[in-house]
Amino acid sequence: MGCTSDVPTMTIAALDIGTNTLLMLVARIGGTSFTVLADEHDIARLGEGVSQTGRISAAAIERARGIIARYSAIANKHGAQIRAAVGTSVFRSATNAREVAAELGALWGAPIEILSGEQEAELCFFGTVPDGRHAAVLDIGGGSTELIAGHGRMITYRRSIEVGALRLAERYWRSLPAQADAVKEAWCVTYDALGILRACGALEQLYAVAGTPTTLALLATGAPHFDSMLVDGHVLRRDTLEQLWDQISTATLDRLRALPGVHPHRADILPAGTLILRAAMDVLGLAELTVSVRGVRYGVVQRILMQLAM
Repeated sequence: MGCTSDVPTMTIAALDIGTNTLLMLVARIGGTSFTVLADEHDIARLGEGVSQTGRISAAAIERARGIIARYSAIANKHGAQIRAAVGTSVFRSATNAREVAAELGALWGAPIEILSGEQEAELCFFGTVPDGRHAAVLDIGGGSTELIAGHGRMITYRRSIEVGALRLAERYWRSLPAQADAVKEAWCVTYDALGILRACGALEQLYAVAGTPTTLALLATGAPHFDSMLVDGHVLRRDTLEQLWDQISTATLDRLRALPGVHPHRADILPAGTLILRAAMDVLGLAELTVSVRGVRYGVVQRILMQLAM
């Protein structure tokens, strides 16, 4: 990752708290780049039930607290000198978001910055796309989906839509597999909501980040366990995605959990996330995309690196 001038060597721990996942990147920065020391992924599902109650539940907060305590120990082990944290879609919609952010931030040791959809999109782009590349990033989260296009340090298009894998699953996947009428309605709602993304124009290259595309890439490779080296940079074709959809959309929850590499706590929202990805590719007229394991947390580290270089 590039920067304008050298900065002293130090270690940063960046937390990305989403509607479904809770991610942490620990990186050692120095010179004009950073080296990944740890890249952690777990599922707290803070957004569970928020669409119905409007609040982040006590059970979800406890799950997040347990994960953050574990991440904090990892950050300490690597000697993290700077800690940062951001919150995304669930913190934009829950009525108790600020109280929860304050509680989790106190546990983490740094305040949680609640990102707007546009800020989330920007960090995701700069954390994913190699310097100077003309490309776009599709981020399918639990509560929202973002599309960002740009060239170098210039963002030319950004859009955040409140359609995410967890939101969609809670509304339409009352059972697994879902009823045909429910899937049809989910498709129509999602396709219509994503239709606005056509304003982005033609795309030369699209990167897809977050749990849905990385899980699908893993399934496409046939690997028995998650391997970031196999997943990162994997080219997922639309016809391959349709074959995976045929398998995923007809599976029971037990069958989904048994698929190699599928996180047991992601299995129930994988059909919804896959539907969103299918709809996005159709709206954008894409035959293929490139899967990336990066995203917002990498953008947070990149932003700190740039700030220190000023």
